[in-house]
Amino acid sequence: MTIIYQVDIENVEALLRAVQRNFDKINETLFMRREPLEDFIVENMLAGYEYVNYLLRKRINPLRRAEVEHLLELNHIVLCGTDPKMREDYSKHIEATIERFYSQKTFSIKHIRKWHDNHKKDTPWKRAAGVYILGISVPQLFWEGNHRTGALLMSHIMVSDSKPPFVLTVDNAKGYFNPSTLAKMTKKGSVKSMFKLPKIKKNFAKFLQAQGNPELISEL
Repeated sequence: MTIIYQVDIENVEALLRAVQRNFDKINETLFMRREPLEDFIVENMLAGYEYVNYLLRKRINPLRRAEVEHLLELNHIVLCGTDPKMREDYSKHIEATIERFYSQKTFSIKHIRKWHDNHKKDTPWKRAAGVYILGISVPQLFWEGNHRTGALLMSHIMVSDSKPPFVLTVDNAKGYFNPSTLAKMTKKGSVKSMFKLPKIKKNFAKFLQAQGNPELISEL
């Protein structure tokens, strides 16, 4: 019988709350200062990890063509949570996000899917790093919330392969935010990106593998 793994939400919350308490010190180490983790951000991320667990239980792959709407849902969760009233208030933003997700000519979900399909034999860390860096470099996949949604997608990829998820911690924040900033400032398709993005992906995959915490994964 195949073992299905899930994200340990209780341990994830403890780590995110520690980041929240220490964010001023973390910001001092970053290339670019970040907005603090407010309560609603932490709560929405926890709801996002819960949704990742739902996908794992149902064996849903948000990078499978027929199931990509679940990746959209992860983005809606990190930005709006699960409150129907909040979703209603942000309905126009959600509609614009859906349009961008499917139809943006320069970069949309089909490009991420194509890359992932072409790298199925890569390690889970390389696949996770690849889709993450693609999603946050210019142009980004979503209007907002690309980093947080990308963290959840990386977690799904890794836990699906029996590896610990990615969770932001006090110790790995610098290793996560700084390369994310470099990728965010790089335009896909430019001459510069041909040399820069592959290097970022390679180093980020090593980072993901090194920061894996077995306490963040458990059997269903």
